[in-house]
Amino acid sequence: AQMLAFGLGLMVLLMLMLVRGDLLAAWQKRLPPDAPNHFLINVLPNDVQRLKEFLTRAGVGGRDGPEVFPMVRGRLTHINGRPVSGADYADDHARNLVEREFNLSWSARLQEDNRVVDGSFWDAQAHGRRELSVEKGLAETLGIRLGDELSYRILDRDVRATVTSLRKVEWDSFRANFFVLAPPGVFEEFPATWITSFYLPAERKRVAGELVRAFPSVTVIDLD
Repeated sequence: AQMLAFGLGLMVLLMLMLVRGDLLAAWQKRLPPDAPNHFLINVLPNDVQRLKEFLTRAGVGGRDGPEVFPMVRGRLTHINGRPVSGADYADDHARNLVEREFNLSWSARLQEDNRVVDGSFWDAQAHGRRELSVEKGLAETLGIRLGDELSYRILDRDVRATVTSLRKVEWDSFRANFFVLAPPGVFEEFPATWITSFYLPAERKRVAGELVRAFPSVTVIDLD
Protein backbone atom coordinates (compact mmCIF):
# COMPACT_ATOMS: atom_id res chain seq x y z
CA ALA A 1 0.00 0.00 0.00
CA GLN A 2 2.83 2.38 0.81
CA MET A 3 4.62 1.63 -2.48
CA LEU A 4 1.36 2.10 -4.39
CA ALA A 5 0.71 5.45 -2.68
CA PHE A 6 4.29 6.56 -3.34
CA GLY A 7 4.02 5.57 -7.02
CA LEU A 8 0.72 7.39 -7.45
CA GLY A 9 2.17 10.50 -5.85
CA LEU A 10 5.12 10.50 -8.25
CA MET A 11 2.79 9.96 -11.20
CA VAL A 12 0.64 12.96 -10.20
CA LEU A 13 3.72 15.16 -9.83
CA LEU A 14 5.01 14.14 -13.26
CA MET A 15 1.59 14.81 -14.82
CA LEU A 16 1.49 18.26 -13.23
CA MET A 17 4.95 19.04 -14.63
CA LEU A 18 3.91 17.94 -18.12
CA VAL A 19 0.60 19.82 -18.05
CA ARG A 20 2.30 22.95 -16.70
CA GLY A 21 4.84 22.87 -19.51
CA ASP A 22 2.15 22.35 -22.17
CA LEU A 23 0.01 25.20 -20.76
CA LEU A 24 2.95 27.61 -20.65
CA ALA A 25 4.04 26.66 -24.18
CA ALA A 26 0.52 27.11 -25.55
CA TRP A 27 0.17 30.46 -23.77
CA GLN A 28 3.54 31.72 -25.06
CA LYS A 29 2.57 30.83 -28.64
CA ARG A 30 -0.46 33.11 -28.35
CA LEU A 31 1.67 36.10 -27.34
CA PRO A 32 2.91 38.41 -30.11
CA PRO A 33 6.65 38.03 -30.77
CA ASP A 34 7.32 41.60 -29.62
CA ALA A 35 5.19 41.45 -26.44
CA PRO A 36 6.87 43.54 -23.71
CA ASN A 37 9.15 41.46 -21.51
CA HIS A 38 10.43 44.20 -19.21
CA PHE A 39 8.51 46.44 -16.81
CA LEU A 40 9.91 49.58 -15.20
CA ILE A 41 8.19 50.80 -12.04
CA ASN A 42 8.90 53.47 -9.41
CA VAL A 43 10.03 55.96 -12.05
CA LEU A 44 10.17 59.37 -10.38
CA PRO A 45 8.64 62.39 -12.16
CA ASN A 46 12.03 64.08 -12.54
CA ASP A 47 13.39 60.99 -14.30
CA VAL A 48 10.57 60.50 -16.83
CA GLN A 49 11.95 62.62 -19.67
CA ARG A 50 15.52 61.48 -19.10
CA LEU A 51 14.40 57.84 -19.06
CA LYS A 52 12.50 58.25 -22.33
CA GLU A 53 15.58 59.83 -23.92
CA PHE A 54 17.74 56.95 -22.65
CA LEU A 55 15.40 54.30 -24.08
CA THR A 56 15.08 56.19 -27.38
CA ARG A 57 18.86 56.32 -27.76
CA ALA A 58 18.99 52.59 -26.96
CA GLY A 59 16.45 51.92 -29.74
CA VAL A 60 13.83 50.59 -27.32
CA GLY A 61 10.12 51.22 -27.83
CA GLY A 62 10.24 52.80 -31.28
CA ARG A 63 11.25 56.23 -32.50
CA ASP A 64 9.89 58.08 -29.44
CA GLY A 65 10.60 55.35 -26.88
CA PRO A 66 7.92 53.44 -24.95
CA GLU A 67 4.92 55.27 -23.56
CA VAL A 68 5.27 56.05 -19.85
CA PHE A 69 2.19 56.12 -17.61
CA PRO A 70 1.56 57.93 -14.32
CA MET A 71 0.26 56.07 -11.30
CA VAL A 72 -1.15 57.13 -7.94
CA ARG A 73 -2.39 54.92 -5.12
CA GLY A 74 -5.91 55.20 -3.75
CA ARG A 75 -8.35 53.09 -1.74
CA LEU A 76 -11.98 52.68 -2.84
CA THR A 77 -14.08 53.91 0.09
CA HIS A 78 -17.61 54.55 -1.27
CA ILE A 79 -19.87 53.50 -4.14
CA ASN A 80 -22.76 55.94 -4.63
CA GLY A 81 -22.13 57.34 -1.16
CA ARG A 82 -22.31 53.91 0.49
CA PRO A 83 -19.20 52.90 2.47
CA VAL A 84 -17.35 49.92 0.99
CA SER A 85 -15.48 47.24 2.93
CA GLY A 86 -14.28 43.70 2.41
CA ALA A 87 -17.11 42.42 4.60
CA ASP A 88 -19.57 43.45 1.87
CA TYR A 89 -18.32 40.70 -0.46
CA ALA A 90 -18.45 36.92 -0.14
CA ASP A 91 -15.84 36.38 -2.86
CA ASP A 92 -12.22 36.35 -1.63
CA HIS A 93 -10.97 38.08 -4.77
CA ALA A 94 -13.44 40.93 -4.33
CA ARG A 95 -12.50 41.32 -0.66
CA ASN A 96 -8.80 41.48 -1.53
CA LEU A 97 -9.45 44.16 -4.14
CA VAL A 98 -11.44 46.35 -1.76
CA GLU A 99 -9.03 45.97 1.14
CA ARG A 100 -5.97 47.13 -0.79
CA GLU A 101 -5.09 50.31 -2.63
CA PHE A 102 -5.74 50.62 -6.35
CA ASN A 103 -3.24 51.82 -8.93
CA LEU A 104 -5.02 54.78 -10.51
CA SER A 105 -3.89 56.52 -13.67
CA TRP A 106 -4.99 59.11 -16.21
CA SER A 107 -4.90 59.31 -19.99
CA ALA A 108 -6.30 61.57 -22.68
CA ARG A 109 -6.80 58.69 -25.11
CA LEU A 110 -7.75 55.02 -25.15
CA GLN A 111 -4.91 52.55 -25.57
CA GLU A 112 -4.88 50.20 -28.58
CA ASP A 113 -5.36 47.11 -26.38
CA ASN A 114 -8.42 48.63 -24.63
CA ARG A 115 -11.97 48.53 -25.99
CA VAL A 116 -14.99 50.36 -24.59
CA VAL A 117 -17.86 47.91 -24.09
CA ASP A 118 -20.31 50.24 -22.33
CA GLY A 119 -20.63 54.00 -22.17
CA SER A 120 -18.22 56.30 -23.96
CA PHE A 121 -14.60 57.33 -23.46
CA TRP A 122 -13.91 61.02 -22.92
CA ASP A 123 -12.79 63.46 -25.58
CA ALA A 124 -9.99 66.02 -25.70
CA GLN A 125 -12.09 68.56 -23.79
CA ALA A 126 -12.51 66.31 -20.73
CA HIS A 127 -9.50 67.72 -18.82
CA GLY A 128 -10.40 67.92 -15.14
CA ARG A 129 -13.87 66.36 -15.53
CA ARG A 130 -14.65 63.93 -12.71
CA GLU A 131 -15.06 60.85 -14.94
CA LEU A 132 -13.75 57.30 -14.61
CA SER A 133 -13.26 54.40 -16.99
CA VAL A 134 -13.31 51.03 -15.18
CA GLU A 135 -12.11 47.65 -16.45
CA LYS A 136 -15.12 45.42 -17.11
CA GLY A 137 -13.93 42.44 -15.03
CA LEU A 138 -13.27 44.62 -12.00
CA ALA A 139 -16.68 46.26 -12.37
CA GLU A 140 -18.41 42.87 -12.43
CA THR A 141 -16.44 41.65 -9.41
CA LEU A 142 -17.26 44.70 -7.28
CA GLY A 143 -20.77 45.32 -8.61
CA ILE A 144 -19.86 48.66 -10.22
CA ARG A 145 -22.19 49.90 -12.97
CA LEU A 146 -22.17 52.67 -15.51
CA GLY A 147 -23.21 55.94 -13.84
CA ASP A 148 -22.04 54.92 -10.35
CA GLU A 149 -20.14 57.48 -8.32
CA LEU A 150 -16.91 56.10 -6.84
CA SER A 151 -14.96 57.72 -4.04
CA TYR A 152 -11.24 57.07 -3.59
CA ARG A 153 -9.14 58.04 -0.60
CA ILE A 154 -5.77 59.34 -1.84
CA LEU A 155 -3.39 60.42 0.91
CA ASP A 156 -5.65 62.54 3.15
CA ARG A 157 -8.21 63.56 0.54
CA ASP A 158 -11.33 62.01 -1.02
CA VAL A 159 -11.79 62.16 -4.77
CA ARG A 160 -15.26 61.44 -6.19
CA ALA A 161 -15.93 60.73 -9.86
CA THR A 162 -18.59 59.08 -12.02
CA VAL A 163 -18.10 55.92 -14.07
CA THR A 164 -18.72 56.93 -17.70
CA SER A 165 -17.31 53.88 -19.47
CA LEU A 166 -16.41 50.23 -18.97
CA ARG A 167 -13.40 48.82 -20.81
CA LYS A 168 -12.24 45.39 -21.86
CA VAL A 169 -8.46 45.16 -21.50
CA GLU A 170 -6.23 42.72 -23.36
CA TRP A 171 -3.99 41.88 -20.41
CA ASP A 172 -2.03 39.39 -22.54
CA SER A 173 -0.60 42.33 -24.48
CA PHE A 174 1.73 42.84 -21.47
CA ARG A 175 1.50 46.60 -21.90
CA ALA A 176 1.04 48.80 -18.87
CA ASN A 177 -2.68 48.90 -18.11
CA PHE A 178 -4.91 49.99 -15.24
CA PHE A 179 -8.22 48.93 -13.75
CA VAL A 180 -9.30 52.55 -13.26
CA LEU A 181 -8.52 55.54 -15.51
CA ALA A 182 -9.47 59.21 -15.30
CA PRO A 183 -9.00 62.10 -17.71
CA PRO A 184 -5.96 64.34 -17.17
CA GLY A 185 -6.50 66.88 -14.41
CA VAL A 186 -8.30 64.63 -11.92
CA PHE A 187 -5.42 62.85 -10.14
CA GLU A 188 -2.49 65.00 -11.29
CA GLU A 189 -2.34 67.04 -8.07
CA PHE A 190 -1.22 63.96 -6.12
CA PRO A 191 2.34 62.60 -5.97
CA ALA A 192 2.78 60.00 -8.70
CA THR A 193 5.32 57.49 -9.87
CA TRP A 194 5.50 56.31 -13.46
CA ILE A 195 5.51 52.92 -15.14
CA THR A 196 6.28 51.54 -18.59
CA SER A 197 6.92 48.27 -20.39
CA PHE A 198 8.92 47.38 -23.48
CA TYR A 199 10.35 44.48 -25.47
CA LEU A 200 14.06 43.80 -25.20
CA PRO A 201 15.52 40.91 -27.25
CA ALA A 202 17.92 38.51 -25.56
CA GLU A 203 20.96 39.80 -27.46
CA ARG A 204 20.37 43.30 -26.05
CA LYS A 205 20.00 42.44 -22.37
CA ARG A 206 22.95 44.71 -21.62
CA VAL A 207 20.58 47.67 -22.03
CA ALA A 208 18.79 46.61 -18.83
CA GLY A 209 22.07 46.67 -16.92
CA GLU A 210 22.95 50.09 -18.28
CA LEU A 211 19.50 51.34 -17.32
CA VAL A 212 19.88 50.15 -13.72
CA ARG A 213 23.21 51.95 -13.43
CA ALA A 214 21.80 55.16 -14.92
CA PHE A 215 18.56 55.05 -12.89
CA PRO A 216 19.26 53.29 -9.56
CA SER A 217 15.85 54.23 -8.11
CA VAL A 218 13.93 52.49 -10.93
CA THR A 219 12.81 48.88 -10.39
CA VAL A 220 13.33 46.67 -13.46
CA ILE A 221 11.18 43.52 -13.72
CA ASP A 222 12.43 41.01 -16.29
CA LEU A 223 9.42 38.86 -17.23
CA ASP A 224 11.57 36.36 -19.12
